[in-house]
Amino acid sequence: MNPDRARIREFLASPGVPLAFDSSPLLLALGTTIVSAGSGRVLLRFEPAPLFMQGASVVQGGAVSAMLDFAMAAAIMTTLDDNVHFATASLTVSFLAAVKPGALLAEGEIDRIGRRNGFARASLRAEEGDAIMATASSVLTMLPPDR
Repeated sequence: MNPDRARIREFLASPGVPLAFDSSPLLLALGTTIVSAGSGRVLLRFEPAPLFMQGASVVQGGAVSAMLDFAMAAAIMTTLDDNVHFATASLTVSFLAAVKPGALLAEGEIDRIGRRNGFARASLRAEEGDAIMATASSVLTMLPPDR
């Protein structure tokens, strides 16, 4: 099983207890925790390492995009069978404000899942605030199941 999906399944077995989402080096470097999850939605907390900061002391745009992509992928993982895999086919990110260092929350949600594609969206904000700093939408292509 995909190690990311295994962590999502582990969280869903004990909902309400935050769980380190540390199944890949990038998730680990982004300081990722699963805060909540349910069918078709997820809330991830990030505390990105200093290596993701630009010279202006803001989080680099690629790291912001990765956080949003992880949130959408995790939302999809809450609903698919374990033998169904997917890949991001299209990712559109809108940067609405500078993302400052510190604790961040990314909320991912599924809009629709079809036979061949899934559609999801996500938003990113500071943990201590309501202002959305970035949004994203994604098309995720379903891959052939394991045999």
